[in-house]
Amino acid sequence: MQAVVVQARSGSVEAFAEVYRIYQAGVYTFILSQVREPELAADLTQQTFVRAWESLHGLRQAGAFRGWLHRIAANLVRDEVKSGRARLEVTVGQLTDDNTPQTPIATDGGPEDAALRSELRRQVWSALKSLPAEQRGAVVMHHLEGMPVSEIAQAMGVRPGTVMSRLARAREALRKRLSQYVEAEARDM
Repeated sequence: MQAVVVQARSGSVEAFAEVYRIYQAGVYTFILSQVREPELAADLTQQTFVRAWESLHGLRQAGAFRGWLHRIAANLVRDEVKSGRARLEVTVGQLTDDNTPQTPIATDGGPEDAALRSELRRQVWSALKSLPAEQRGAVVMHHLEGMPVSEIAQAMGVRPGTVMSRLARAREALRKRLSQYVEAEARDM
C-alpha cells in the first residue's frame, strides 16, 4: 500500500484513484460516526480526498497516510460542527427506521434469535451514541476500521496514551451500559 501512496504523492492520478478506492469506505464510516447525515458524510468524505490530493506532497511518510487522512477528515468534521451546519452524532452504515445501522442478522436460530440480535444491535448503537465524541471516534477507528493506536493518535492529534485512555473509558462505559446483554450471552453459552 505504501508504494501506491508514494506513486500518488509523485502525482499519479491512477495511484490516487486506487488510494481512494481502498480508503474511501473507512473515511466515510469515520465521518458518519461523527455526523448523522449520510449526505453530509459523503460530501465531507469527498472534501477529505480533495484536500488530501492537494496536500499529498506534504506527507512525510507514506506509511502514515491513513492516520493523516483521518486527521483531515476529523478537521473537516470539527469545522462543520463549529459552523453549526452539523452536530456530532453516531450512525454507521445504512440506517433503519429507528436510526440504527442496518447490518446483516444471522437467522440460524430462527425468528426469535433474529429479533434478539436486532435488539442487541439497537442497544449497542445506542450505547455507542451515548459516548463523548472523542471516545466514539476512537472506538470507530480502532474496532470498526482496525486502525492501530498510533494511527488513531495521529488522526486525533493526541498522544497514543490518550487514545488508549479514551478506548479504555469507552469500553468501560459500553460494558456498564450493555452489562445485561453481556451477562445474558455468557449464561446462554
